[in-house]
Amino acid sequence: MERPDILLMLQEGLPDDIESEVRAQLDRPGLELVVIRQPGGPYAGVELYLPTAIGLFVAAGFFNGVLQEAGKDAYVAFKVTATALWKRAAKLNVNVFGSVGKVKPTRRYSLAYSVTGEVLPNLNFKFLIQTEVSVDDAETGISAFIDLINDIINDRVGEEDLKALLTYRPVGGTVLVTFDAASRTIVPVNAFDDRNP
Repeated sequence: MERPDILLMLQEGLPDDIESEVRAQLDRPGLELVVIRQPGGPYAGVELYLPTAIGLFVAAGFFNGVLQEAGKDAYVAFKVTATALWKRAAKLNVNVFGSVGKVKPTRRYSLAYSVTGEVLPNLNFKFLIQTEVSVDDAETGISAFIDLINDIINDRVGEEDLKALLTYRPVGGTVLVTFDAASRTIVPVNAFDDRNP
């Protein structure tokens, strides 16, 4: 099997219609979609780097290859799909277990949903959605993140702007980012700020 353009990761036990809806929305010639069902845990590690219940991964090849074949509507369809998945995930209740004193009673970022975009081999940006976010800000943030990945891959992001996104050292080749509603931009996230209650 060839490397997929888009990978949908679903926690085991989630409804099958999530997969069928994504397949229907992204069915395009030349677009390779793979779905993986992952166990619900337990996992050990820094919380924000762990898999979310629903996760989308988009390879760099989607932006610099597939779109030429599948057309601009594939780009729009991916954005619509990413937003629809967030709406499904927002209704999920994800439980977290851990040692006493190591698990926060409230979460700043959703453990139910994330989108990851590959910009280079071994360098990915993972978009985290805040738990207290309006529908408009969530939708705007998802769209802005997908545009950002496309712009990075197509060399439309200045060196200083890219450097600002890399404020925190990538862990396992992953840079965490989120949408800042005040500035209306994608900003870096320090996963280690959220580690201890």
